[in-house]
Amino acid sequence: MNKFFAKVRSNAIIQAILCVVLGVFLLISPATATLTVVYLIGAYLAITGIITLISYFRSGSSKYRETPILITGVAWLVGALLVFIFPEFVGGFLSLIMGIFLLISGIVDAVRSYEMRAFPASAWIPMLVVSAIVAIGGIVIIMNPFGATVTFVMVLGILLIVKGVSDLAIDLLTSNGMKAAKQH
Repeated sequence: MNKFFAKVRSNAIIQAILCVVLGVFLLISPATATLTVVYLIGAYLAITGIITLISYFRSGSSKYRETPILITGVAWLVGALLVFIFPEFVGGFLSLIMGIFLLISGIVDAVRSYEMRAFPASAWIPMLVVSAIVAIGGIVIIMNPFGATVTFVMVLGILLIVKGVSDLAIDLLTSNGMKAAKQH
């Protein structure tokens, strides 16, 4: 049983160290980390497209080749090409969607907050201010979605560092507590 706990502990320490290292990388180089993920997606699309086309051309006679397979292979390759040509666009795409969502929801909430003024003792002004901040945040993200993605990656890096350090601290405290318990 002690061997099991020793393995679990060593795996937990390795995972904590990897979290810290990855977090530092994301914090120091968020744009590089984001583009690396985007390029990996592009490589995946390219490999999938090539495999699909090989599958299409390997099928015996042209009589048995299915056009949808050819179209799918070409579509994967076109997708890969677009990823490699426009990596920042792909990296910022999800942020763009989030920015649009925030802008629309901020405007809707601002209208709803303004309508609240008809109710006595309502907090419509603070709600209107918060709604405006959300909508402005959406506009900022829409104007620079890749920058928003990079900021998110930096926050993720900080959280990974905190998690790794926390895991190491928990392991150290647990280990010290178990040693102290054995001595008593």
